[in-house]
Amino acid sequence: MSTNKEKIKEVVLTSNQLVRFQKQFGKRIKEIRLEKGISQVELASYINSEKTSISRIENGRTNFTFSTALKLSLAMNVELKELFNFKFDK
Repeated sequence: MSTNKEKIKEVVLTSNQLVRFQKQFGKRIKEIRLEKGISQVELASYINSEKTSISRIENGRTNFTFSTALKLSLAMNVELKELFNFKFDK
């Protein structure tokens, strides 16, 4: 019995790719936040965080957790997938 499975390749993420992804994610967070008319201080309070944490996320200067992404989507009343609605240039 044969199957037509594609061979799965090892995924290697470089530090440059990670930084670019974080910056694009942060840009998207800021875009949504501004569209919603929410300040960094307000958003931070909604997710029980500090303004500096929001600033670091928006500037791509921190690694974020899934939990943080989920809190951001709930706080800004958008679906989680909207936070990742950008083209990631590898």
